[in-house]
Amino acid sequence: MNTFFIVGVQRSGTTLLSVMLGKHPDILMEKRSIVFRIITCFKNLYDLLPFNIQHPKDEFLQWLIENDKQGRLADLIDLDAIAEHRNIRSLIQHSIDKKLKQHNKQLWGDKSPNLQHYLNDLTLLMPDTKIIHIIRDGRANAYSMSRRSYQHLSLSAQYWVDGNIEGFVNQQILGEDRYKIIYYEQLLQNPEAEMKLVCQFLNLPYSSEMLALADELTSSDKSYVKNFFDTQKINTWKQALTKNQIKQVEAIQRPLLEKLNYALVNPVKYQPLSLTRRILYNQMDNFKQLFRSKRIGMKNREKVLLRISLKNRLKIFIKTIVSDFFSRPIFKTLFSQLFYTQKYFRK
Repeated sequence: MNTFFIVGVQRSGTTLLSVMLGKHPDILMEKRSIVFRIITCFKNLYDLLPFNIQHPKDEFLQWLIENDKQGRLADLIDLDAIAEHRNIRSLIQHSIDKKLKQHNKQLWGDKSPNLQHYLNDLTLLMPDTKIIHIIRDGRANAYSMSRRSYQHLSLSAQYWVDGNIEGFVNQQILGEDRYKIIYYEQLLQNPEAEMKLVCQFLNLPYSSEMLALADELTSSDKSYVKNFFDTQKINTWKQALTKNQIKQVEAIQRPLLEKLNYALVNPVKYQPLSLTRRILYNQMDNFKQLFRSKRIGMKNREKVLLRISLKNRLKIFIKTIVSDFFSRPIFKTLFSQLFYTQKYFRK
């Protein structure tokens, strides 16, 4: 095993953990998530191969990688070695081994929030990888998601439950030696102890360099991750949310909050979001996003103001409507051109 992934619900501390692990002298962390490009590209074979079955396998595979829409995959996969490998798993592993050797590192890592929902796809392509799943207090996470991602508070609370339950199930499937769960609050309060456990999980010696956040960041006001362990962020939600909002979130999250030993503020009755409310809140957010051309995002681990074109906003708007109301076959039939701009291999 020489690969690992950092996963978790968005706004749970995945970036902080990736910055810390990226400072380990034996780890090569990808600056931008690439695993979803790996999964998407090779899963596209199911849809595109019927249109290109007559072409030589190696040539078609090279074309597919080179035409990956974000271009990240071609930077990782060793195109010259395609013919040498009998399967895609072997090609991916060879490409990572080659990149590690070039950088004189032992482990290759990738930070991809929400990857826990795609365990089957990941392990099909990279069966021996390890996964670190980070969890944050659900109320803090829901508040952060609603504020930063402009998402309905109740929907954010439900997504926290869905994403972390997925992690618990994944851990039961893979086992604790392959799937480790850690907690954001413990990472902030006792980073040395937590990182020693993470290093033990990855079979690496502990390095104190991982705690030197200040070296990573240039200006704390622009940095996505602060240059110190800000424990005040742990309880910000208590002042930011109203009493009714806290009740609203805790009603959705109660069983999992209790399971994770997060103290409840209110003795509320457990009431998860119904499918009707999920769709309603999601479409309300979708409509609002159609008219929001700017949002705060991350680029090179710095907070930046992202401008979203009307064309892209319309694509997201249509995709969100269809994903809520149509089955996968109907979705693929109606909107395949949004994802497959080129179906046919051309030399």
